[in-house]
Amino acid sequence: MLSERKEHILRIIVGEYISLASPVGSEAIARRFGLGLSAATIRNEMARLEEDGYIIRPHISGGGIPSDRGYRYYVESMVQEEVPLEEQRMLSHLFHQVERELAEWNRLAAALLARMVHNVAIVTSPKAAASRIKHLELVALQESLALLILLLQQAKLRQQLIAFDEVISQGELGAISRKLSALFQGLTRSQVLARSVGLSPVEEQVKNAVVQIMAGEDERRYEEPYIEGLRQLLTQPEFAHAQNMLCLMEVLESKDIVRGLLPEMLVEGGVRVIIGAENREDAMKECSMVVTQYGVPGEVNGVLGVIGPRRMPYGRAISSVRYMGSLMSDLVAELYTGPGRQ
Repeated sequence: MLSERKEHILRIIVGEYISLASPVGSEAIARRFGLGLSAATIRNEMARLEEDGYIIRPHISGGGIPSDRGYRYYVESMVQEEVPLEEQRMLSHLFHQVERELAEWNRLAAALLARMVHNVAIVTSPKAAASRIKHLELVALQESLALLILLLQQAKLRQQLIAFDEVISQGELGAISRKLSALFQGLTRSQVLARSVGLSPVEEQVKNAVVQIMAGEDERRYEEPYIEGLRQLLTQPEFAHAQNMLCLMEVLESKDIVRGLLPEMLVEGGVRVIIGAENREDAMKECSMVVTQYGVPGEVNGVLGVIGPRRMPYGRAISSVRYMGSLMSDLVAELYTGPGRQ
């Protein structure tokens, strides 16, 4: 733990650097913040903060900027902020003005988050912990080739070709479709495997294709995200260098962005902050992320968060992400557990 004086000086350096994006000097701290300390005393304390790894001084005689360790201390010791009540009411009102569709809520959440923190926002659609079958259909394409159309709950449609060892008519495929749809409706992959007793070889082949599709679906922890606010992020001075900007763009445009960026474990309702070098992607070392999980625990979960430079306003980012996660959880709960649930 830092002494009260060192902590106070560190908090000033972090806050000023977040606002101004330029090193913070001892003279400026002494002049502007009324600590009752001389510039020389503040300079000595800054030297110790540098020795302990909380700040970096690009030039020996210049001001200090926070290190990742300094930002981490700042985040963990800050007083929790809340989104102002008037703003909460406005945000809730906006969500209740759009249709009760997840896609619309996700787009709106990403747009509002980006505007609230002036950085990039990412929002994924809620995903079931385990996919469940709603309906399946087999369509004959050639004498021994059929298209399996699998409709999963949450309106996800998946297709796969199946080549049989024998000629099967559309009538026979229709009968198999009706039988397996009735047998597997509402089941998860493990439940399908447990109920697959007494199937014919052709039905067994269809069941294996269904299980394969569901396995691929279940392996994906999150859906692809909605992303907003990229222009605001790229106007930050940290991304003035073309190479930094291009590397970040590569990460954000990746189809597997969620797997590459998000931490392994997120707890619904809890906010996690990833700072600088704590990111797994090299292109994200100059960035920080604030993320949370939302949804209905044990049923469906998505993630939302913001990406910005390490110099992001953490108090505002954390409170915004926390509130938006709570609001989205309430909306998803209404959709999945309220009256008229499908």
